Amino acid sequence: MKKISIILLAALLFMNFSIANAQGTNIYKEGVLEGYFIEAIDNKIKVEEYSGTIYTIPMIKNVVLEIDGRPVKITDFKRGMEVYITLQGRNIKYMDAYSVDNPAYIQPGEKVRIGTVLGIDRDQIEIKLPTGKREVYFTSPATVVTKNKENINLKELYIGDRVKFYFDDIDTSYISRVNIQGDSILIKDIYRGQLTVADSLQDIIALEKVDVFRNGKWTSLGKNIKVPYNGNLPIYIGGQKIDIKNLKHYKGKTVYMAMKDYFGKEKVERMVVKAQYENNFSEKIREINWLSSQMELGNNRNINFHDGTIVVKNNRLVDVYNLNSGSDGLIIADGRGSDLTADLVYIYNEDINNSNIGGDQLYVGRLNTILEDILYLKDFFLLDKNNWESFNDEKEFFYDDDTFIYDLENNKEVSPKEFFSRDYSVDENNRRNRTRDWYGYLYTEGDRISAAFIKKSMDSLLNQRTTIGIVESSPVEDNNMGWFLKLRNSKDWSTINEQWMEKNSTLNIYLREAMIIKNGQRVTVNDIKSGDSLYMVRDDNMAKVIIVK
Repeated sequence: MKKISIILLAALLFMNFSIANAQGTNIYKEGVLEGYFIEAIDNKIKVEEYSGTIYTIPMIKNVVLEIDGRPVKITDFKRGMEVYITLQGRNIKYMDAYSVDNPAYIQPGEKVRIGTVLGIDRDQIEIKLPTGKREVYFTSPATVVTKNKENINLKELYIGDRVKFYFDDIDTSYISRVNIQGDSILIKDIYRGQLTVADSLQDIIALEKVDVFRNGKWTSLGKNIKVPYNGNLPIYIGGQKIDIKNLKHYKGKTVYMAMKDYFGKEKVERMVVKAQYENNFSEKIREINWLSSQMELGNNRNINFHDGTIVVKNNRLVDVYNLNSGSDGLIIADGRGSDLTADLVYIYNEDINNSNIGGDQLYVGRLNTILEDILYLKDFFLLDKNNWESFNDEKEFFYDDDTFIYDLENNKEVSPKEFFSRDYSVDENNRRNRTRDWYGYLYTEGDRISAAFIKKSMDSLLNQRTTIGIVESSPVEDNNMGWFLKLRNSKDWSTINEQWMEKNSTLNIYLREAMIIKNGQRVTVNDIKSGDSLYMVRDDNMAKVIIVK
């Protein structure tokens, strides 16, 4: 009997060891650990997983530690903080948390999901988890959205954003809070260069003869570079996946890299190796055949794509399945003749709204009637798909104390009360009236006016065009022309060609009369920063409306 008891005890101990070992193996296989911070001992971190399992894991030499999206030291983490950890092998390479005073902080036991946004359909958001699994969740009017510690509108969410979803109930699919990662997720540049060093132990890539893609062409960067690369990210050549350990065998080969600015340091986010010959196309994607994994361009040329094709949209990396027919973009293809494979697809398309969550619109027209909180706009134009569309009609809008109104003739802000009481609209049928109705640019959310810029005469819309681009440097002030900025990688919308047309030089854009909108609200020149993406309506070099994306 004693012998049997010993055997049973040994079996139970073996089962417990096997279960614990299986749990440990699972996190290393997935490369992700989520739970609660316990303590840091020497160069190791002790964490309690949601299931209750406790792990003690060493950190890599250059571990990245963040709280509230900001770099910190390990001593800043406090016991009980909820942490998200990514692993490199059996070591911690990244850990983040939220401080107690952060509105997005969640108490232990509540449900959290972290992932990359794959799709947005009004109140439905699909994300890809770190494990590769896809899940769909829903928003409600009570959902709180934060980014960089600030409350923002859900319409500022993009496909490709990295997000944290918080839930008040373990069984619900409705999100209570959304935290969107800051601008460190944005793709800063596209580089091309010859591989000289591929160090898989330290995840370092070195290149020479480096070019950067600017203003529609490759331009020499003027220096060699050595940058970090996450060895867990895939690398492809000719549509075939290769191991990071074998990258050293491709020394001397040309590589294309999507670069991020990670807290002031450049970092490679995705990379492909050129197999044969480079072919560049700036075209419209006419059709996409998902069965054959091919896209047909405007010149009737078919180009293959694959899981490793780098796709950039709204300056974010997105899944290859986010490619859409009708999109304009730069396609860098590898191959020869009719056998071409896309290494990189950079989608140009921008609009006022980032997705169908948003209902923002831009109008211009005559201020026909102004009541205490209502404005009637007559003979107006609506910016629709990058073009002004005219309506010989009258439309009702609402305004309130939060509406920003600016008088361009007198260069001053006007209160809603003053807007109603002054002669910005008159009875033009009264012959004694020597004044006329004013005109205005209205930025609206549905039928509510968020901002209005008003003036005595109507601008000629025939001279105006829609332009997109990236701010090369923060705005500066000119003694004669006022504030201006330089815009690189700009494109103009062509109504004739029905596509975005690249410009081959940097633009000077003047801001003297510009209505500047960010996060759905009017902002000042000082809120435009280097690296911002802009969507604008301009007359020659004079901006009329700028939307900071």
